[in-house]
Amino acid sequence: MTERTTGGTDVDRGAPAQPAGEQEAGRESQAGRNGRDGDGRIRLPGRIRGRRLVAVGGAVVVILVAAAAWIVVRGLLARSELEGARAQIAALQAAVARGDVPEPSDLRRTMDDIAAATSSARALTSDPIWSVAGHLPFAGCPLRTSAELATALDGVATGALPSVAELSDQLSPATLRAGTAVNVAALAAARGPAEQARAAVAAFEASARRASPCGALGRRLGVGAAQQEAVTTGERLHGVLDTLVLATRLGPDMLGAGGPRRYLLVVQNPSESRANGGIIGGFGVLTADDGQLELDDISGNGALPGRATQIRPAANLSPEFAARYGSFWPSRVWANANLTPDYPTAGRLYSALYRAGAGRAVDGTISLDPTTLSYLLAATGPAVLPDGRSVDAGELVELVESRVYAEIADVGVRDAFFASIGEAVYQSVVTGGGSAGDTADLLRALARAAREGRLQVSSNHADEQRVLSSTALGGALLDVPGPFLGVVTQNATASKLDYWMRRGTDYRMQRRPDGSGTATITVTLLNAAPEGLSDYVRNRGDVDIPGWRNEQAQNRLWLSVYTGRGSALMDAELDGEPVSMSVGTELGRPVLSTYLTVDRGQTRTLRLRVREPSSGPGLTLRSQPLTFPERFVVTGLAVQRPWLQRVG
Repeated sequence: MTERTTGGTDVDRGAPAQPAGEQEAGRESQAGRNGRDGDGRIRLPGRIRGRRLVAVGGAVVVILVAAAAWIVVRGLLARSELEGARAQIAALQAAVARGDVPEPSDLRRTMDDIAAATSSARALTSDPIWSVAGHLPFAGCPLRTSAELATALDGVATGALPSVAELSDQLSPATLRAGTAVNVAALAAARGPAEQARAAVAAFEASARRASPCGALGRRLGVGAAQQEAVTTGERLHGVLDTLVLATRLGPDMLGAGGPRRYLLVVQNPSESRANGGIIGGFGVLTADDGQLELDDISGNGALPGRATQIRPAANLSPEFAARYGSFWPSRVWANANLTPDYPTAGRLYSALYRAGAGRAVDGTISLDPTTLSYLLAATGPAVLPDGRSVDAGELVELVESRVYAEIADVGVRDAFFASIGEAVYQSVVTGGGSAGDTADLLRALARAAREGRLQVSSNHADEQRVLSSTALGGALLDVPGPFLGVVTQNATASKLDYWMRRGTDYRMQRRPDGSGTATITVTLLNAAPEGLSDYVRNRGDVDIPGWRNEQAQNRLWLSVYTGRGSALMDAELDGEPVSMSVGTELGRPVLSTYLTVDRGQTRTLRLRVREPSSGPGLTLRSQPLTFPERFVVTGLAVQRPWLQRVG
């Protein structure tokens, strides 16, 4: 029989008592058999405990694999959506480039499809699993960047594309132009959508720049390339929209929306070269009245107002400008008004000369060259002269810059021929190119000429000129930081030999430990003039030797090299021999100059070493518009154009 003790333990009184240690061991043994520990808690046997750990571990692995599979599948789906959107954007861009703008309903449907694809890609890369995985060290970076790029692209699709669709309604080539009339009301109405689209693209570009390329892993997975492509796309779109914003801001007023505007149209002749093209070969007055354009008073340079050289200076020159150019009378001599590569200054001098000679003012100037006219003819078809002769785009430049001097000896007759060429090209633009596609071709031709510095515009309205100066169309010699290169050759003999000049420049930057650099600039000049050129073409107005006819077609040039602010010349060689250079400044920028002659068939080589205070990161390159473009080779730096400022 048993008896319960005060402690609640059952004791068999018939059994001998166990020692204390044995009693404890017995309790542990019994607890083990009962699945409890010494404190009464349940404890699993070792085998069961191991199975449970394996099961938990397996579940974790399954979850991780499932999460990884989820991420991979969604990543592939997102990539498919983005590639589909990119293909549609590329197809749309190609159609617009051809001038084949879709109907508004088709365009909106395409843009809706693009927006749907980018929205899907954004949703696929922003779910909780993707977001959590994006915080993993190392491997999470590509996921974060992919999500950021998808979000950025969706932002530009939803923020910019609706505005672009609105712009397409207002600025389609079919409605923007009819003959020489421009729809200034549509241009003005497009300003709001253009600025909205640009703001969305600016946000996209900023997001793309912030996204990490993720180093070596990003390169392997293509994330780095995608990030860089997004940045490049943003820059390109921002540049296009900057141009469009500029057009919608300045275009209406400059095209006469607020009252008639008059512009001096200057046709330059690069066969006698100047800093921004060539001497004035012909001119006219372009009137813009509520978008309607008319060109009058087309003449050769024999009829320049106030004569080729005016009696009195038409404008005051700054001390710096006078020190460099004053001896050439740029405010009296029409042919020397554009010795400077700074077109705002050249435009001001042209306007002053016209006002002084004609007795009336103009609102600005437009300068272009025969190559620009050839671009226009390529868009509209041949120009037909009064005698029925047809001149197409492929022969125009060679005709007016070279062949005309062999075909027409009389200066007056040749002057009239130049005027007839200008009138014929104008009529070709007015009567041809009436379709939407032809209008798009004309706009592309003008844009190309502006990029190449062959089409430049100045305004005598200060607010307009301030904006123009920051663009390629304005052609200013801008104060930009870092290494700079501008090579300019100008005819110093009043000849027409520069048509036969071929120029090349090699620029090499050697970085120094202090962050500065040594730039080695090598300029080569070849005189490719053939035999048999006329005395007029071979003229040496700088030589006063009776009877000397320059039979060898020797050319004489004023060569100038513009370098970075704060730079200094270290040494100079001409054809391997030391040569001295004139050192000056223009608008605060150093410029190194020398005169040199180049015989027929001769190549001359000028080599300069210049210490630049900064060795990068890029070289700002300002090119001179020549008949045959200069060959540039740049080593050690990326090349960028001067006009990269964003329109505010």
